[in-house]
Amino acid sequence: MSQSVDSPTTGGVPATLLESPSFQLERLRRRTRDEVEAALGARGTTMRGYWVLTCLVERDASSQASLSETLAIDASDMVRLIDGLEAQGWARRERDPKDRRRQIVTSTKKGTKAQAELAQLVTDAEAAALDESTGKQLKHLRKLTKAVLVSDLEPDETKGD
Repeated sequence: MSQSVDSPTTGGVPATLLESPSFQLERLRRRTRDEVEAALGARGTTMRGYWVLTCLVERDASSQASLSETLAIDASDMVRLIDGLEAQGWARRERDPKDRRRQIVTSTKKGTKAQAELAQLVTDAEAAALDESTGKQLKHLRKLTKAVLVSDLEPDETKGD
């Protein structure tokens, strides 16, 4: 049975949970999400809206389906997110001339400018959320999480076995 670590720094969280990567990542996710959402909310957008806008700015144009897949966002949620970006004047939809059923989404000049401003807000909010960490620790965290994400995105040749 796990001992509860009752100190001001652990808030009585059991030692087993403090050592659990899934618990650690969830708490870190919640902490950074809360900071980022507060900063972006003041600008009338959300973290997922920012992600979509960033994809549009950095990839030029995307189909709604491609954005949904890239960001692991449900297609109906993606429609609402793009609606919000359009309402801000940050994105626009156009019919794909090669396939009239597809919507191509692009950022506007206003969206490109907003994304640059939002990127700085996100960076500042993430820094505030992780303020107890050293630069070296953050660099290590980013390297580790990127490696895990990249390996998750690569095709797994053993899945067909």
